[in-house]
Amino acid sequence: MNQVLHQEESRQFERLLHQQRVDRVADRLAVLQAFLGHEGHMSASDCQRLLAAGGVDLEPSFVAQTLDLLTRFGLATRREFEGGPPRYEHRHLGEHHDHLICTRCGSIHEFHDPDLEALQQKVARSQGFHPLRHALHIYGLCQECLASRQPSLPLALAAPGERLRVERLAGGQGLACQLQDLGLQLGSELEVISSGGGNMVIAVKGCRVALGRGAAQKVLVSHVNNGCGTAAA
Repeated sequence: MNQVLHQEESRQFERLLHQQRVDRVADRLAVLQAFLGHEGHMSASDCQRLLAAGGVDLEPSFVAQTLDLLTRFGLATRREFEGGPPRYEHRHLGEHHDHLICTRCGSIHEFHDPDLEALQQKVARSQGFHPLRHALHIYGLCQECLASRQPSLPLALAAPGERLRVERLAGGQGLACQLQDLGLQLGSELEVISSGGGNMVIAVKGCRVALGRGAAQKVLVSHVNNGCGTAAA
């Protein structure tokens, strides 16, 4: 079934390219074939690597431009997830799905829930709004990453969006006093806002606090599974 569908999509793409007088049709069809042969979400660099593995050498800007053409012609959907390059996925007419994105390993899981779709339609109607499209992205930890976690871990290893409880403050008395002055006491709950680059930014007791990596390594925390929102002590 997929092979028949992909052949039809290739014919449609070629026809649209000729209608729009787009150049390098053969090269663009090669990009389409690499895209259709890959399940899941593909970046422009992913597509270029697949092409190179098949002996097709195309410049990065051309590959990215062609993926945008696929989006324009309705053969792909462009997604922009936090912390990564734009990714493209197959768009089959009449189908829709949403995404669960793991902030630790970067995996993307697709799902479709009719009850959730109906609820969104209901909310839109209640506001007198006519929806045309939507994208739902839920960020968190996948099953595999959750299973691999220790009961407690250094705060420095936590992912953005995680809600955590302080279990222990390691290091000397001086560091413990500094952390307590920031609101990091035993039993305090916090939320990781960002963890890339140098300092971490966390929310604790209604305040945003920057914490160096060394200090964050000394704060042992456990996971709190009580929904989203700003952390409170």
